[in-house]
Amino acid sequence: MRQLTEQNMQQLLDQYEGVVYSAMKKVGIYKRHPSFDDFYQIGCIKLFEAYETCEKDPLLEEHRHQFVYYASQRLQWAFLDEMRRDKKRFEKEEWQSDEQIMSFSLPNEFEENMFLKEQLYYLLALLSPNEYAFLYDRFCLNLSVTKIATKHGVSRKTVYQWRKKLQEKARFLMEG
Repeated sequence: MRQLTEQNMQQLLDQYEGVVYSAMKKVGIYKRHPSFDDFYQIGCIKLFEAYETCEKDPLLEEHRHQFVYYASQRLQWAFLDEMRRDKKRFEKEEWQSDEQIMSFSLPNEFEENMFLKEQLYYLLALLSPNEYAFLYDRFCLNLSVTKIATKHGVSRKTVYQWRKKLQEKARFLMEG
């Protein structure tokens, strides 16, 4: 196993930075991607790890092609793993946020029920058409964020913005 020095790191980046960008492009991460810089950092780290674990010295010209293939494969796998982890984190946050919206308990007493009903009507009056659509689609039709986005012809990010605004407006329900 090779030791990585600061000089080697700079040489690797000078020679093989294009491999990082190429691997990012192959898995669909372009400059406009919101996590572009994060993936670039992961790519650099994985490039350095590939240097340390590669059997032959990639800084020598005769081993260049072997290393490009080896590093590209490692980088693509690392990016795909990170994308899977991001997706799982995102889905977990989505469910936790949805549970938070619906976590307030319904009181048993008539007066408290009336008060809650008034609050819900008040909340519905505050909602934009998109926030209302999110609330209805998510909790009445039990649609996922992806399906809601498809149904309304918008991105998932837009649907998450609807949910966030709904949560902000519904905060008074949880505070009482």
